[in-house]
Amino acid sequence: MWRPPLPDRLLLRGGLVADGIAATVRRADVLVEGAVIAAVGDLGPVDGAVIDLAPGSVVCPGFIDAHVHAEGPLLAAGRVDGALAQGVTTLVVGQDGESWIGATAGTVRYLNRYFAPVNGTLEPARDFSVGDFAGAVAGRLAQNVAVLASQGTIRHNIAGLAAGPLGGAERAAARREVERALAEGAVGLSSGLDYLPSRFGWADEVAEMARPLAAAGRPYVSHLRGYGPDIGAGLAELAAVGQGAGVRVHASHLWAEPGPAEAAFAAADRAGVALTFDMYPYTRSSTILASLLLPPGIQGRGPDYTLTVLADPGERAALLAEERLTEDYLRGVHLGCLPAARAGPAGLSVAQAAARDGRPPGDWVLDLLAAAGLAVGGHLDRPGLSEATLAWLASHDRHCAGSDGIYQGQHPHPRGHAAFAVLARHYGHDAAGYQRLARHLAANAAGVYGLRDRGRIAAGLAADLCVIGPAGLEPRASYDAPARPAAGAGLVLVNGTVAWPPARAEPGRFPGRVVS
Repeated sequence: MWRPPLPDRLLLRGGLVADGIAATVRRADVLVEGAVIAAVGDLGPVDGAVIDLAPGSVVCPGFIDAHVHAEGPLLAAGRVDGALAQGVTTLVVGQDGESWIGATAGTVRYLNRYFAPVNGTLEPARDFSVGDFAGAVAGRLAQNVAVLASQGTIRHNIAGLAAGPLGGAERAAARREVERALAEGAVGLSSGLDYLPSRFGWADEVAEMARPLAAAGRPYVSHLRGYGPDIGAGLAELAAVGQGAGVRVHASHLWAEPGPAEAAFAAADRAGVALTFDMYPYTRSSTILASLLLPPGIQGRGPDYTLTVLADPGERAALLAEERLTEDYLRGVHLGCLPAARAGPAGLSVAQAAARDGRPPGDWVLDLLAAAGLAVGGHLDRPGLSEATLAWLASHDRHCAGSDGIYQGQHPHPRGHAAFAVLARHYGHDAAGYQRLARHLAANAAGVYGLRDRGRIAAGLAADLCVIGPAGLEPRASYDAPARPAAGAGLVLVNGTVAWPPARAEPGRFPGRVVS
């Protein structure tokens, strides 16, 4: 009798399995058939390819980066090797409310100027829905990607940079855009309340926009309006949106001391709002330099107006009196993404770069922003954020790993190439530590975004897997050398296909998908 051929079968034999479910690891084989985990246990002989793992190897679920800015490299190349080298098999993009995914052509043109040091540009500028993105990357992905709709993008599609509240018809149009994004596969809605025009949306307006998420079971995800000493207000606004929309909420790259944060978590619990967060293990942040240095009011009328302000001697003198343009502050601001013609000082602090030219740092950096058309990325030292606070955040039950990786420019922040490896060291290499690693780096994020078939190891789930060698994951990127790939991920499977290391990857196969 004719029988259909078996799908590709691969047995990973003899490893310790950290499934993201149990309290500790167990020794087990993992059988993969096609794109799915077929069985986990003591499986004995099987038909198909067998990989005997080195003693001490640990099989983890493929990691999920809960917050990353990878639209540019995924569209251009279909992969982010700095993430794959750490075992990251799924990247969640559309963050901070400012993605060109879901944008009209006019909004793309705006974001190509305003947010290019974070997400890169979309060329040529055109209408580019979630469905358009999915179509553009179909059959070209080495990793999975999940996409968030972006509140600031939607607001700009409808009202440009208008600062006032959206009217009734505009709010209805915004809801329809969220509904369309969800229908095309979006896994939630993001905002970036430090950025423009996202910051013009207050809690009642955003809650109304977010209501379609409730029926879809998807979260509202926010770069908060306040962090650090302002975390109470920032998380209260997040919870208010969740309560108004009837949805789960998630705080992006949370920076908060334990006392105020726990008080805000408890308040959200009392209000019936499920609240989670992501964070990366670094005290230095990274974003567009204009956002770090210039008052929002100067940026609120668009890049052309901002450049006009920078060229006005009176306005410039007023800016130079601001605390963020003093030499003390600019010692802690480092240059990451620069125009190619001005790339020399990448990696230096603004104060160091200005001193090389023999100029006051405030004047120097305003000239840089003007000459670059604002397209500069930078990193900020945050002395108020301690390693002890980072450890508390990374150990919290509400936490999931998000690198906030930015892959633009000559000197990116090392978090894009090392955050997951650094976190793996935090959780440790003992049996219980590997299960904590699997939960924080995979299972928790799958729960946040509703990715039900990923983030854990069990029969019937997607075969996204990371095999960590006996020495564990090793972070190799640093502030001085930010793009060194991590070591220790001996084998990474995406939907059952080897995607890392390159020498073992299957040529001509692109196993990644847009997932929801």
